[in-house]
Amino acid sequence: EKANRLKSEFLASMSHELRTPLYTILGFTELLVEEAEGRLNPKQKRFLGHILQDSQHLLQMINEVLNRSKIESGRLDLQLEPLDFNSCVEEAMTAIRPHSEARSIRLENRNTFRGPLQADRVRLKEILNNLLGHAMKFTPDGGSVWLESLALDGFLQVSVCDTGIGIPPEEHEAIFEKFYQVGDTARRVREDTGLGLSIIQKLVELHGGKIRLESQRGQGSRFIFTLALKKDGHDQS
Repeated sequence: EKANRLKSEFLASMSHELRTPLYTILGFTELLVEEAEGRLNPKQKRFLGHILQDSQHLLQMINEVLNRSKIESGRLDLQLEPLDFNSCVEEAMTAIRPHSEARSIRLENRNTFRGPLQADRVRLKEILNNLLGHAMKFTPDGGSVWLESLALDGFLQVSVCDTGIGIPPEEHEAIFEKFYQVGDTARRVREDTGLGLSIIQKLVELHGGKIRLESQRGQGSRFIFTLALKKDGHDQS
């Protein structure tokens, strides 16, 4: 237990130290891309685009390690507030839409929930961004990714679905383990820490919900998670 605590503290400290210079790299790269200090030729813009893309990818991986260390050390606290769930969905869809358009993947918001929801906005967007990004990675060009919702027995049930390669039943539980990566994938979907889904599972559980996977190889995937709803100030769950 002491070793695990020290490891978590070390990871948290290192993640903070790594993010500081990375924010500087991202900030100045974005300024250059905007051509605020002069025009760039096409090759320069392409080079900066690669720097920006990989820096954002690196920041995402560092954030995953930091979140994991906070969860394991019990230092991740939710900032609950009343929010509009559909606006969070739209923001997540907007962020990923350029990738879907570039690969001709149909992206749909089928959310119908319009009731009150109390959640941590930042962490909820992290859940949505991760699951939508995961669906996008595992869906071939020309496929479909969509989100749908249903209020059920005191919970908001959200499904993120895709027409991708699918995941065999024997891997359904293991996929939520730390550092696990689906074996039969293209190279592009292995360029991460393998921490994403394990973190998402913990964030869902902190919101009083659960997450599960329905999928078959070659038949797409459906990640279903629940968030506890509250009514008249009392938890319905």
